[in-house]
Amino acid sequence: MKQKNLAMLGVAVGCGLVAAVAVAKLTAGGSKGPDTVRILVAKKDVPLSTKLDDKNLDVMLVWADVPKSMVPPDPVTNIEQVKDKELNRTLKQGNPVSLTDLGKSNRINLPDGCKQITIKASQVDAAGGFVKPGANVDILFVEKMNSGKSRAAIILRHMLVLAVNMVHTLDEKTGAAIPQVESVSLAVNDKQAILVGLADERGKLKLLLKDQNPTELEKKIEDGKIEWVDDPFGEKAPNTPTVVTAPAAPKFEKMVVAKKQIPLNTLINADNLVEFFTTTNVEHTPDGVIQNPDDLKGKYVVKPVDQGTIVFKSLTDSKPVEVKAPEKTPVVVEKPKYPRYEQIIQTGGATHRVTWMEVSPKNWKRFESAKAADEYKPEVETPKGDEPKVVSE
Repeated sequence: MKQKNLAMLGVAVGCGLVAAVAVAKLTAGGSKGPDTVRILVAKKDVPLSTKLDDKNLDVMLVWADVPKSMVPPDPVTNIEQVKDKELNRTLKQGNPVSLTDLGKSNRINLPDGCKQITIKASQVDAAGGFVKPGANVDILFVEKMNSGKSRAAIILRHMLVLAVNMVHTLDEKTGAAIPQVESVSLAVNDKQAILVGLADERGKLKLLLKDQNPTELEKKIEDGKIEWVDDPFGEKAPNTPTVVTAPAAPKFEKMVVAKKQIPLNTLINADNLVEFFTTTNVEHTPDGVIQNPDDLKGKYVVKPVDQGTIVFKSLTDSKPVEVKAPEKTPVVVEKPKYPRYEQIIQTGGATHRVTWMEVSPKNWKRFESAKAADEYKPEVETPKGDEPKVVSE
């Protein structure tokens, strides 16, 4: 019995070992990634005509494992293949470096007196990619105007192409690198450069590939003359008979007028708006006139408003005006005029003049000078008597 149990235990252990080995093999096979190739790729964007020397190789290029489906037909696999070479196209970050990317670019030297200008261009703008350095092109400009219509014209003729910058884009389905035109450099003088720059900002530029020698018709076209062609595909109004219509009735405008006199600093609200104001129709309202009575709500009348007054904005304000009390005119009390006479008195051989003034009926007072008489102020009225009473100072 014990031998039978030991045999069964051995069989179970063997089966477990076989299963473990099988699982290990399957796991190892499933974790295996796609086949890759170690090639040189761009570490950052590297412009056209860049010379690759020992000083900048580490900055611009790096080794990377790339899936075989993304490897170009002639990849660079040895650093010695790129040393002291020049790029004939722009490398975008991550682009593989191929042998066909190396070597002097097909750039054309600038003619005497010319400058280089570079414009953005697609594969279509550059005649499907057939525009090459040394080609002769005309420049077609298309713009959309503010009216919504478009127009086009050939703005420059017989322009020399100096260089064509190509980039490689990856096909999403196949992973293959497809060359595409990114920009085109032209030889221009100052006037042509300004024209191209303005046109590039305002609309679309297209390059027309042509023969090197101008035709007789093109020779007759004046240099710098632009002949515009309007969009013939825009919507045109149908030919309809002219219909004579009656003149439209004049349009009237409203203005607010006062229905009655309105006191100063009256607060206008919903309760008194209809009581104080109405509207009338006129052909043209003067500047500053209130046209809608509702605009007066919450305003104070800050200037006198009579019945029939046109209500201007200046008649109302958000705050009442300060009304000052009228100034009182001071009452001038006239000083009473008293009867007086002057008397000359001689005493001790000296002569002096005194003034007698009737300060009350039959009550005379003596003053030593006329000035003292003028400055007299009555205090207590002396009762009237039958005989004059003389009071001396």
